[in-house]
Amino acid sequence: MRAVSAAALVLMMHATQACAQEPDIINRTARAGHEVAVGYALRWNRKCEPLIPKLILTVPPDHGSICARDFSAIAKRNVVNDDQTCIGKRVRGLQVIYYPRSDYAGHDSVDYVIQFSNKSINKHANIEVRRDSSAPTAKPGEESIAPGKAGDVIVACAPLSS
Repeated sequence: MRAVSAAALVLMMHATQACAQEPDIINRTARAGHEVAVGYALRWNRKCEPLIPKLILTVPPDHGSICARDFSAIAKRNVVNDDQTCIGKRVRGLQVIYYPRSDYAGHDSVDYVIQFSNKSINKHANIEVRRDSSAPTAKPGEESIAPGKAGDVIVACAPLSS
């Protein structure tokens, strides 16, 4: 009976450790008032069609906002399973974008989770924001920065202006 209890305890400990996985850490530099990519999510089916995940904000940034944008890239590795069908092919996915306030310079960070149907990946981004003297600084109330709150789904970015 003791051996069974010990085995169950070891399994529970491994399950707890698997749930509390350390986040992948991303380090980026951004110019104040200019967006920067702080991650991406690519996953596909056997026909190389995109499987779009849900992106969940877990710790919002203090000095900017986060959104997601469609993008395409050459698939380099499959982190979800062993299927290598689409490696080397262009696939669509989501890019996570950080947009710092135009009047801010310093450190910011954001945490989010990429949720696929059978796997979740924790991400943490450290962002060093530098002043951009070439860009005009927005006056108070002119900038629309909505950092969101923990548990929010990361929404689509506004379309790029031309």
